[in-house]
Amino acid sequence: MIAAAAVGFDLGETLYHYGSAPLSWLERARPALDRVVIACGVDRSKADVAAAHTRVASYSDYLRQRIERVSAEDVMTEVLVRIGGGSARRLETAVDSSLSFLRRGLEAYPDAAGTLASLKASGFVVGALSNVPFGTPRRTIRGDLVRSGLAPYLDGFVTSVDVGLRKPHRATFEWLAATLGVALEELVYVGNLPTDVTGAKACGCTPIFLDRTRSGLDFGQAATVHHLHEVPPLLTRLPRH
Repeated sequence: MIAAAAVGFDLGETLYHYGSAPLSWLERARPALDRVVIACGVDRSKADVAAAHTRVASYSDYLRQRIERVSAEDVMTEVLVRIGGGSARRLETAVDSSLSFLRRGLEAYPDAAGTLASLKASGFVVGALSNVPFGTPRRTIRGDLVRSGLAPYLDGFVTSVDVGLRKPHRATFEWLAATLGVALEELVYVGNLPTDVTGAKACGCTPIFLDRTRSGLDFGQAATVHHLHEVPPLLTRLPRH
């Protein structure tokens, strides 16, 4: 059994998914930018969507190589310049219209809500920590949690935009632990990527690897599960200080 006071989860591809959307949102960036042009009232005959897409792609390459965050506002400010959108007043509209298209297939995994509810009922503090794509704003992630039906089961959540750094940086896990009011060594973290395991382990948390595809890979995790409902039976609750 793994002793813990709190359990943290990754979000995308762990608690919820985006339907048929590709894991790389860059593949859908061009039609998303078309939505931005319409939403911002830009003359479609003059909008240079190709230039905007090229800039978005450069941000995507940047994020693959670095852990520092880039916000959606950063990306969309430059997009607006390239499509001729101009005004800063259009920035929030641009961010929301692009992200709503990219996230339109959002759906919680069938085992997510029940697992979170079970942990809460057993006395664990429950939270989430996510590297958000293209610097998705906190308000958008909050909305996703509400839409997916998972918000009532989380005591708090942290994004890479909040911290200014991305997993596997230690600061992201420190921020989650502080948000949930526990020490790092009292925190179990569940995620589906190697960086979820290595990041959690390096800072003293206990990592559980969610291996839905049954790959059998070992990144040094304390345990491997194939479904979220396998997590609660692995844990025993530490008393809160």
